[in-house]
Amino acid sequence: MNLTTSVVKQALETVRCLDLKAWSLEVFGQSMLSKRRTVFSVSIDDT
Repeated sequence: MNLTTSVVKQALETVRCLDLKAWSLEVFGQSMLSKRRTVFSVSIDDT
């Protein structure tokens, strides 16, 4: 497939942000930074 400016423009105009986010989560999954933030953000009330 030839990536021309018109093809890229059309793709950017037709893809919704929600669809892109869902696709990226499906393809790439949760990032390591996101996993770390989730694990270390849990407050420990053991005191």
